[in-house]
Formats: sequence, C-alpha cells, structure tokens
Amino acid sequence: MKKALLTTTALVALSGAAFADSVAVVNGGTSHHTHSPTVVFHGTANINYTVPLKAVAGPAPEGAVASDVDLDVTMTSLGAYSATITYGMEGNNIAGATVTVTTPLANISVGVDDARGGGAAGADASDLYSDIDRMSSVGTDEDSSDWYVSLPLAGWNIAASGDNSQATTANKENTSIGLTGSVGGLSITAGGKNKSGGVSVSTNLMGATVKAAMGSIRPAGAASNVSESGVEVSMPLGGMTVTVNSTTVDSTNNWGASVSTTVNGMAISVGTDSEEENTFKLTGPMGPVALHLEYDSDDSALTLANDATVEAGVTYTVPGTKGTTISASYSNDDDDFDAGTQVKMAFSF
Repeated sequence: MKKALLTTTALVALSGAAFADSVAVVNGGTSHHTHSPTVVFHGTANINYTVPLKAVAGPAPEGAVASDVDLDVTMTSLGAYSATITYGMEGNNIAGATVTVTTPLANISVGVDDARGGGAAGADASDLYSDIDRMSSVGTDEDSSDWYVSLPLAGWNIAASGDNSQATTANKENTSIGLTGSVGGLSITAGGKNKSGGVSVSTNLMGATVKAAMGSIRPAGAASNVSESGVEVSMPLGGMTVTVNSTTVDSTNNWGASVSTTVNGMAISVGTDSEEENTFKLTGPMGPVALHLEYDSDDSALTLANDATVEAGVTYTVPGTKGTTISASYSNDDDDFDAGTQVKMAFSF
C-alpha cells in the first residue's frame, strides 16, 4: 500500500478549517450547525510482522516488521445537485481525486485512479451482468474505468463507463454498458464491453431462486466469440441452503454444488464441481475472537509450490477502542488477509 505522512500541526489546522466551515455564528455569539459543505478526514494505520510467501526458488524469505498508513479526505456539498470528492492523500496528487456528482437525473463519477471508489464499486458498467460459476464475466470487477455514469429509470439502473481518452483502440474497447432491473417478478441483468456481452434472468419458483444466464465472450487475442450458458438453482432445505448449477462453455459441460448453513453463529459453506475443485469456508465468533478459515483445492497463484489456496486467521477487537484490532493470519490468496504469515495491530481514525 502507499504511505501517507502528515504532521500533527497540519492535521489540527485542516480539521479546524473543516469544522469551522460547517458551523455558522448567529446573533448573540451562539452557533449552530448548518448544512454547508463539509470536509472529513478518515484513515487507518497498522504495525505488523510479516513473513512473505515463497514465490520463487531459493532460500525462504525472512520476516520483517513494517507499518502502513492510509489517509483519505472526503469533501461533500449537499443539495439536489450534490458533489462528493474522495481523495487518497498518498502521493499528494489531488488531481487524481474521484469526483462523484449526484443529480435528480443521473449519477456521474470521474476519477482516473479510482472511479466510483474502487473494488466492486469501481467495476466496469458491464460488471452489472451477473453470470454463473464457470462462466466468464463481462469486463472486470476491479477499478478500470476513468468515468462512470449511472441512470436510474423507473426501477431500472442503466450505466456506462470508460476511459477518459479515446485516442487508442484499447481505450475505445474499454467502454462498457450495463443494466439491472426487474419486471413481472423477473430480475434481469445485462452487460456489454467491446465484443463481449451477457444477460441473466432470475426469479423465485416454489421457494427456490432459479437463474439462467447466457453470454457471448471474446477471449483476449481470439478471433471469434465463445458461447456460454448456464442454469443455477438455490433452495432452502431445513436450516441449510443448497445451490446447484450447470453450465456449458465453448461446448464443454460443467456442474457445481454447494451447501451453506449457520451453526452457533458460525457461517459454514462447502462446495465441489466437475473439475474437482473443493471449497470450504468457516467464519464467525469463537469466544473473544472472530475466526476466518477458507480452503480451495485450486493451486494458489502466489506460491512457488503447488499449494491449495488457504486463508486462516483470528481477529480480536480490543474493547473500549474505536475499532482497534489484533490479528494473526496466514494467506496465500491476498483476499481477506495480507499475503504471508502475519501478526498485526490495526487502528481506525
């Protein structure tokens, strides 16, 4: 992660300015809060000891003590036409801030580093299309767009996203569209990007959720599209939820099955499929700590050896603090925990 360092004096001055801007003085010297624009600082910090994964041949890597700081500022201007600017202060490059404008007609987000906030929120518009396991998504579910426009319309959401420059073919091919909505008891999703597209329909049927999806995907570097289709059924069975699916990708048939339930506050899920990929996940409270255990028989891409993908950790939230946590973990997936073996104390501000 990137680092940010500001002096205490600077933080106090900036915080004071933000507070002063949100307070108005009236007759008699008293003050009251108004709905004028606000500026809010928030961030996280941690200290940790991490032993990295062995990703290349040679001696095992040595552990090291490290720290990490993330500091963000959010500026908000309220009203029917409102604007929110979110800026990660790492690198002191405010030109890279994300500007999100909300209007009665549409929501617009522009940010070359992080349009719509990153992660699932920063996905391509085409990621609104919901596929089925073993099928291909359309676009990416990580931030890859410089602008994102969302248009709510009578229960539907129509979106478009793309690069801020259309100077190259690659820029133009990054433009995507997406749609979600419902009609007559059917939930519909769709997405398109470059030469790929997909649509899915789901509904409730006799207590089960039934979903069908169809896509036409152009793999990178390929000269033609690959046809995909699938059906998924998820149904409650006692205290469990059973999900089964069947897909066909480029004339290859696949299937998958999973079961999830909750036992004494612990969320448990197990699954398998036609490619013999077996999964197991257990999360929930275990005494004073939160337990997270996740296993996938697929080989981890982060290690030199042919290892299954594993994440395991316990997290203790310190009482009487604002979210201070102490955790111990191992991960060769870099998802819910940092990659490697780690002990960490983290703080929120």
